[in-house]
Parts: sequence; C-alpha cells; structure tokens
Amino acid sequence: MPGATPDTWVIFAEEFRGHLHSRWYQISTVVVVLLLIVAMFVVPALVGGEEGPDAGPGSEESVKHIGFVNESAQLTGLGAGGAVEFDDRGQGLQALERGDIKWLYAIKSAYLATGRVDQYGRFTGRFPSNPEGEALVRSLLIRGLMRDGVDPGITARVLAPADFENYQVADDGTISELPPTAQAVGGLLVPILFAGLLALGLSVGAGNMVRSVSEEKESRLVEVVITSVSPTSFMAGKLLGVLAVSLAQAAVWIITAAITIPVMFGRIPGFGGFTISAGLWLTIIGCLVTGYFLIATLSVLVGAVAPSSREATGYGGWLSIIEFVPIWFAGFLIWQPDGLLGRLLSYIPFTASSGILVRLGGGGQMSWWKISLSLAAVAVVAVVFLWVAIRIFRAAILMRGQSFTGGNLRKALNSSE
Repeated sequence: MPGATPDTWVIFAEEFRGHLHSRWYQISTVVVVLLLIVAMFVVPALVGGEEGPDAGPGSEESVKHIGFVNESAQLTGLGAGGAVEFDDRGQGLQALERGDIKWLYAIKSAYLATGRVDQYGRFTGRFPSNPEGEALVRSLLIRGLMRDGVDPGITARVLAPADFENYQVADDGTISELPPTAQAVGGLLVPILFAGLLALGLSVGAGNMVRSVSEEKESRLVEVVITSVSPTSFMAGKLLGVLAVSLAQAAVWIITAAITIPVMFGRIPGFGGFTISAGLWLTIIGCLVTGYFLIATLSVLVGAVAPSSREATGYGGWLSIIEFVPIWFAGFLIWQPDGLLGRLLSYIPFTASSGILVRLGGGGQMSWWKISLSLAAVAVVAVVFLWVAIRIFRAAILMRGQSFTGGNLRKALNSSE
C-alpha cells in the first residue's frame, strides 16, 4: 500500500490483539462453532425421526389418523384405503375431538356436481394444509369414480400419471441430470449460511472499527502518533488488523462447516452424501474477503467523519445492516434467483458479497467471470473509500474542534501527504 511503513505492522499487531481479545468476538466465534457441531447430531435426528419406517408419509401408522365420511349417495364403493370410515359427520367429529383421528374429510352429498370436500383438523401456520390427508382422499375419490368399467392398470396410472426425471440444460446445450436431494438442500443451505455468517461477523467488527477510529481521532495521543507515522500507515495498520481478525474468525467457521456439514447430511436417512465443490468454496472465500474489506473501509470513513465517538457508534450499527439486505430478500431470491432483484443485489458493490451467496443458494446461475467481476468491483469501491477515509482522517485531526463542511471535505480530498 503506498505510503505504508514498517510502523504499519506495529499498529496492525496492536489492533489485531485488541480485537482478538474482545469478548463479543470470542463469544460469536465459539457459539457458531458449537452450533455447527450440535447441528451435526441434532438435525439428522429431527429429520429422520424416531418412529422408524412405519411413520413415513402414506404409511399405515400415519393413515390411521385420517377419517372420512361419504355423504354422497351417487359415489359408492370408495374403500377406506387404511383410513377410518365413519357412518356420519357427527361421529367423525367426536372421534376428532377425542383425538382418535387428526383429520376428518366429509365428502358432501353434491360432490359430483361441486367437487366439494370438507376438511376438519387443527390447522397451523400461515398457509394451513394437510397434503398427506388430501392426497389420500383424492386417491379414494379417483378409485371410486373409475371403479366401474376401467382397467385397473389405467386407474393406477391415473393415480400416478408421471414420475419425472429431471435434466438440466445449460446455456451451451450441455445436458446433465439434476443433483440428488442432499446436493440440492446443501446447495441452498451452505451459501445462505455463509451469507449470514458474513453479516454476523461484520456486525461484530464494524461497530468496533468505527468507534476505535473516532476515539483515536478525538484523542491527543493520535496527534503525537501522526507526527511520526503517516495517516496511510496508521489507517493501513488498523484496517489490516480488523481484516486479519475477521478472516481468522471466518477461517474457523469455514473449517468447522467443511467438517460438520457433510457429516450431518451423511447421517440423514435417504439424503446420501454431500460435498461442497472447490468452486463454491472459492466463491465463499472471495465473498468473505471482499465483504470484510468493503465494510472495514466504510467503518474507517464513518469513524473519520463522525463528530464524536458516541455518534460514530450509532453510525457503525447501520453499516453492519448492509450485508443483511440480501438475506431479508432471500425468499424472493429463492423463488426467482436470476430476476431483476437477484441481479441487482449480486452486482451492486455494497450488497454483492452476501447477494452472490444468497443468489447461488437460491439456484441462480452466475458464471465464474460474472462473480469475479462483481467481487472485483467491491474491492475497487473499497479502495476508493479507503483513499477518501485516509485524507478525511488527516484533515479531521488538523481541524480539531471544527465542523466538517463540504469545503473542508474538498480540501481534504485534494490534499497530499
């Protein structure tokens, strides 16, 4: 870095040591590691369940909790399909109230004309439904409707008309089979996980960096330091210290995730193996490095401009929100990862680092050169902000006690060290 001196490394070492001893830094690092280790054991148990194979969808264990009532005189011979059949609706509702069944379906008398079936149960969630029970009732109704004069083989095919095998067609015409469930779920989980960890790490470092720069700008001690160390060396040391401690934290998280996540997926029945590709790891590392670099330089700039350390602390809290923005819109990006919103969040330098990860997690298609170009833009913007911050910091020290105006800002940017 131009203007840097050996004194930069003295400042770097002190800054690194101070952040490394921060209690919140230590807690956040250890907590994430512990959560990943716990998830390695807990998630397979929750997904796999403890009730064995008889508790799966459509099994006898699950079907017996479903009851139905046929009130249509025109539709006969439905059969029970393993569910509990009741003579009338009142009897079924009493069984539901007692807990003998969990869902009750009443096929209305005018079913052939309206197709209406009443569904009773304890619905939960914003979009309540019971797919398993509804699928069973649909199966019973189809069998009943096609009972007379239809070949059993045709009936079976109507119940299950297609078993889709999916193949991906790339832009160059290459055809490949879509990845198994573990790869699909892992491809969603891992990038979004690290986008969240990036935002978490920045929430720890940004506030400390802003407050540190602002306090040292107000301190008389920094005036003594600046007489022997250039502002570039001083700010470079602080910036490198924050980057080093942040990337050390990220390295711990990456190593832990690389060990625990494949093991976690391997322990989930039916998921199969999961591996994180080298390309994805390179993308994750690139996003973390550029994301930390940009927010660190913005923190330096905010700390240099802020009138006081108290106000700087408030401003620093807003900086950490920047990388959370793509995560807020993760639902939209998963639904349409390559839409306008996904492209904006992955190309705008301020959100690109986490935006790329969330977009890739949603299944978006970004070639390596687009990712490289976007991250390069993040790095360039960070360098520009660092250049501005160094000059403003120097001017703020010389203007101690004065307010920062537009004129002062122009003078600071035009000055040379």
